Amino acid sequence: MDFVPKLYLIPNSLTDSANDDFLTVRNQEIIRSLKYFMIESPKPAHRLLKSAGVPTPFQDIFFQELSEHTPDTELNEIIKPLAEGYSMGLITDAGYPALADPGEKVVKLAHNLKIQVVPLIGASSIMLALAASGLNAEQFTFHGYLPVKKNERIQKIRMLCSDMGRNGYTQIFIETPYRNQALFDDIAAHAGEDLFLCIACDLSSDSEMILTKSIREWRKIRPDIHKRQVVFLLGN
Repeated sequence: MDFVPKLYLIPNSLTDSANDDFLTVRNQEIIRSLKYFMIESPKPAHRLLKSAGVPTPFQDIFFQELSEHTPDTELNEIIKPLAEGYSMGLITDAGYPALADPGEKVVKLAHNLKIQVVPLIGASSIMLALAASGLNAEQFTFHGYLPVKKNERIQKIRMLCSDMGRNGYTQIFIETPYRNQALFDDIAAHAGEDLFLCIACDLSSDSEMILTKSIREWRKIRPDIHKRQVVFLLGN
């Protein structure tokens, strides 16, 4: 049992093709010290543990799955090791845990239990995209996913454009990969032509693409972003 239990937020690689060098020495040491993990799905978590040097098979490691489908009624059981005095690691499938990720719920529970939350160094696709976009990085809003229904999505895009006109904040959002093209088409059709759209695609992979163009320019081309990991950023 740990003397002072902690909840470690453990970043994962952004893509399957990323090299293992994204792991810091400290992150590897902490991962190897833990026996309890909350994971979004097994394969990416197992790959991370192997990269950190955890011996396989994981006979002495305990995994609790935590996804968007996990009922809130199961959260207390998932974090039971923390309540019993054991440290745990929270691992998302890609990028940083608890950002646009179901892990935020257990982080809040940990605070309620007065458990120390320790964020480890690692990449967030949202922050990487913002830094590389050339758009306003001092004032921004992250919206997660826009509405699925076309008419509601268009209404939301118009609302975001109106917000930018008032406050100048960069508007950041993501989409399920197979709906990327539909979202792009709606942005190109309904955002003001003098606004700028950054498409940050497949960050940290060999196919990485980061392009910032005016809506006027984007209307002349249609990027191939179908079934790719994309962060969208709208700005002035």
